[in-house]
Parts: sequence; structure tokens; C-alpha cells
Amino acid sequence: MEFEIATIGERGQVVIPQAVRTDMSIHKGDKFMVLQRGDMLVLKKVIAPSMDDFNKMLKKGHAHAEKHNLVEKDLYDAIKKARKK
Repeated sequence: MEFEIATIGERGQVVIPQAVRTDMSIHKGDKFMVLQRGDMLVLKKVIAPSMDDFNKMLKKGHAHAEKHNLVEKDLYDAIKKARKK
């Protein structure tokens, strides 16, 4: 597909063309991240990880924390520092 034109409704809603929804398996209730890049809007479909993938990420995070001797306070300090930026 080259491109399609979409119109913003009065409540700020955009209808994604049917061909795109079908091609990308987009369904009612799917979540999207909205990014602004200059004069462009980018919609990125957000896909939640499976429980198995989530548990793998959690184990990897715990291993990293243990390897670098990180404690819970370090996490809170990092969050505080990031929020100041």
C-alpha cells in the first residue's frame, strides 16, 4: 500500500484504514504508543510480553542487579535522577 488519507474526528479519533488493520492484525482494544517526530505522528502497536517472556526478563534483571551489587534503593535513586531530566 502506498498511502491512505485519514481524517481526525471531532473527538480526536483517527480511523486506521481496513487494509492496514487487516495486514497488521490490528483489533478493537489494541494499544498504541503515539510518538511525535517533527511534523509526523508515529503509531507503534504495543504488544504485552507473554508470562514466560516476562519471567525471563525478570530473571535477567535480577541477575544484572546481583552481578552489579544493586539494591532496591539504587533503583529508586535511578528513577529519581531520570525524572529530573
